[in-house]
Amino acid sequence: MKFQFSNIFKSQSKLIPGDVKKQLGKLFPTAKNIDWEVKNDIYEAIFYLNEIEHIAKFSKKGELNEYKKNLWPDELPESIKSTCSTFGEIMNGIIIYKGDKVLYEVIIRNDKLDRFEYLFNESGVVLNSYLL
Repeated sequence: MKFQFSNIFKSQSKLIPGDVKKQLGKLFPTAKNIDWEVKNDIYEAIFYLNEIEHIAKFSKKGELNEYKKNLWPDELPESIKSTCSTFGEIMNGIIIYKGDKVLYEVIIRNDKLDRFEYLFNESGVVLNSYLL
């Protein structure tokens, strides 16, 4: 008897185009524990390098659209750390490479223990913020 739902339970990694997997291997050859998500023909790889989480988003042709890396608070640029200190305690940071732009996403906890996410450009200017 054939199991009609067998395709539902197949690993998503088998659905990732070869060009995408090849480009991930070329750009991040030491990536470990790779987990794939697919949304609207964007292939997102969540993986670890040197025990730090990274996320890379690819087109189905294997072009890198965006790349994120978790940062320790002390790895943030001084201008961003300085601005963040006026808002509260830095919980974590992420550097985002998107095309030729470099952005920083920072989660900050204020003295009431509310958490906010701030998006900075490379110069340290706040582009966006909201309550989490």
